Amino acid sequence: MKAKHKKTTAETAVKEQEIAENTQAAESAQASEETATVQLPAGNEMQTSENGPIEVKPRGDKVLTKAQQRKRTAIRWALMVVGIILMSISVYFFQIPYNFVLGGVGGIAIMLASVVQPLVSWLTPAVIMLFINVFLLILGFIILGKSCTFKTAFCSLLYTGLILFFEKVVPLDHPVTAVVDKAGNIVSEGQPFLELCIAILLFGVGGAIIFNCGASSGGTDIIALILKKFTKINVGVSLLIVDLIVCSVSIFTVGSVAISLYSFLGLFARTFLLDGIIESFGKTKYITIITQKPDEISEYILNVIQHGYTMYDAEGGYTHEKKKVMITICKRGEALRLKAKVKAFDPEAFVIITDANEILGKGFASGF
Repeated sequence: MKAKHKKTTAETAVKEQEIAENTQAAESAQASEETATVQLPAGNEMQTSENGPIEVKPRGDKVLTKAQQRKRTAIRWALMVVGIILMSISVYFFQIPYNFVLGGVGGIAIMLASVVQPLVSWLTPAVIMLFINVFLLILGFIILGKSCTFKTAFCSLLYTGLILFFEKVVPLDHPVTAVVDKAGNIVSEGQPFLELCIAILLFGVGGAIIFNCGASSGGTDIIALILKKFTKINVGVSLLIVDLIVCSVSIFTVGSVAISLYSFLGLFARTFLLDGIIESFGKTKYITIITQKPDEISEYILNVIQHGYTMYDAEGGYTHEKKKVMITICKRGEALRLKAKVKAFDPEAFVIITDANEILGKGFASGF
């Protein structure tokens, strides 16, 4: 009996030792896994497997290199210059000859020049614009501070400078569409409605480009921002009120009811055109994908289009099949490519694409 008891005790001791060794080994393995987890840069994640840690690719938020950032900044400034050139051409070649007052500093300058220039010849619309813009920029920096940015100052001064340049290089003594004989006499006064349409088009496109670059042409925009600061009126309404006041006063200064009515028509048309172009620039696509093959689609979204996505489980109401719903936001060209790829990966996938007018969040900066 004693021998048997000793044998049982020995076996129990061996088992306890094995359990202790297994527990210690498990703890060591867990500690090794925790030690193997490495802190990655922002946007990366670390997963572990039997063979050790696996680095997962960054999620689909576009990270620009310094060279890409410089290129994007250069493009933005170039587009701002293009927008200012279009606005300057609109004012000098198509608004000033007929005294169209479409609001803004250009409209104020045209209105004042029609009264003052016969008395003081050197006070042309461009010179008056220069005085007004400089005064408003100083006022903006005093009252608004950082809200009146360097971009706005640049665009405002370039806008005025180009019109001064056009005055010196391409002096106009008649409308662009006017018919002139060989002796220099005006045979036909031209087409005011046609010139108004071109003025609206150039001014609307140029203004939309500037706004989407995160700037403005200054002038009455600064007045609208000042009104917003001291009242509850938003910038859009303030700007419209200022432009309407300018157009209304032009009835008494321009001296032509027909031209004043053209100006009112041009102001409203320009406002709607500007809003429409700005909205089309910022429009993106909201895509919902219902699929049973999410892996290939998610890989394409993350690594090719380089956007993020949201995914959740769903169940078919008729078939009760388990499916995945994927939601992502893309630009137009990216949405077309994604739609084609989804159909290639899963012909039975259900894809819904709708317009998203404005997106706020990481990866979707405003403007160009």
